[in-house]
Amino acid sequence: MSLAILNGALALFFSVPILVPTLCVATPPGSFGCKESMITSWPGTWLFVAYFLFLIVGVMGALAWGLIYYYESTVLGKTEGIGLFNTLHPILFEIGVLGTTGIMAAIGFVGGNWIAHGGGIAVAGEVIRTQIIPPLSNDPTSVFNDMPPVVEATFIGLSVLAQLVGLYNLITLQKPTKSQ
Repeated sequence: MSLAILNGALALFFSVPILVPTLCVATPPGSFGCKESMITSWPGTWLFVAYFLFLIVGVMGALAWGLIYYYESTVLGKTEGIGLFNTLHPILFEIGVLGTTGIMAAIGFVGGNWIAHGGGIAVAGEVIRTQIIPPLSNDPTSVFNDMPPVVEATFIGLSVLAQLVGLYNLITLQKPTKSQ
């Protein structure tokens, strides 16, 4: 539950860029030097998608896990689990969610900012590829030539691993043993 509250507070913080008109996030074209609005033109829409994905998975997902653990402890009386998994689950969950939505938001912000200030769509992809996380390889056939999708996939993998750890943790929760 604490993680859901933390993520809710972070969601409020992540809403602030919308209020800055010069960032062109939700500013109408022609105002404040914006040629386009980021949330209506690709790749800026990824900023919008990342925000709502964070609300759904980061806030509501953490709340759902908190309610499941609460149900397990109060209704079923299962409170004893493997300490490593009790700690690992929320840590992997938070790293995966923040990383995934952070990279998506960065793609939307960097590419969308380029488009919103009059840049071309073809160049926006190159700007995303080189300015968010620099390529680790100059070979265009290498997967490390375009790092944002590689990092995004890594964070998605961590999110999936967090869900598996959480499910395993729920399965292995037990009622406390009575000492004599």
